[in-house]
Amino acid sequence: MTVKTTHGSFDVRDITFADRRHLHRLELESLSGKEVSMTKYYDLIEWVMEYAWDGIDNAEKVLKKFDDNKIDEIVSAVYQAYKDVDQKKT
Repeated sequence: MTVKTTHGSFDVRDITFADRRHLHRLELESLSGKEVSMTKYYDLIEWVMEYAWDGIDNAEKVLKKFDDNKIDEIVSAVYQAYKDVDQKKT
């Protein structure tokens, strides 16, 4: 699938149903009541990055030209795309 961001368009791996459910579990683990565990959220973002580009080495090839804040923005956009079921149908 292609994810469009303010930093460009990125071809990422499609997410399977099972992996989307795993991602949902990671998301729930990052929440504690109304608080967000930044450590757990970072783990979630790292999982998305490695999953989207089929490993950290491929992610590095695509993202190394961006600073860390932009990488987080890009990966967050991928995360949102993975959570948006309707977008995947189009």
